[in-house]
Amino acid sequence: MGDNRRCRAFAAFVEDTFPQAHCVADIAGGTGQLSFWLHELGKESTIVDPRETRLPSWLRRKLRKQSRSEGRLIEVPRLRASVEEADLDSFDLLVAMHPDEATEPALRQALDNDMDFAIVPCCVFPMDGVRRSQEEWPLYLASLAPGIETTTLPMTGANTVLWRRRGHAAGRHAVP
Repeated sequence: MGDNRRCRAFAAFVEDTFPQAHCVADIAGGTGQLSFWLHELGKESTIVDPRETRLPSWLRRKLRKQSRSEGRLIEVPRLRASVEEADLDSFDLLVAMHPDEATEPALRQALDNDMDFAIVPCCVFPMDGVRRSQEEWPLYLASLAPGIETTTLPMTGANTVLWRRRGHAAGRHAVP
């Protein structure tokens, strides 16, 4: 998921919806673009991904430049683990943008750990093996727990965010 504008739009949603969250787990964060934009908004984001990936060259250059100007190392931390293996206790928020196979496990981990979360699902990889359409997938995921809300991001493609903030009553964006 490499479109920078999409990552920026999701990061802005996260900042607006979860301003109190400081430590963020970026599940299946891949090349770190979402984590970078969360960092730019003042959040400490850690990529949680079992895959060996590298930050894009433009992002590495930008972080080096920031490190020099601030006189300290600025990086996007990475935890090489699946969401099921990761210890999520130190995080305030779980985010996942187009996490493919990690979508449902990420949602279930957030629910099991009573965490705030924001997930933008794309490809349909249900844990129960039931075939679902692209339209049915978010509805199924939202049915896993009460209080899961949806918002549409201002971008093309898969742009529905499933999210929950503990203590936040479901409102106008709730999935029926």
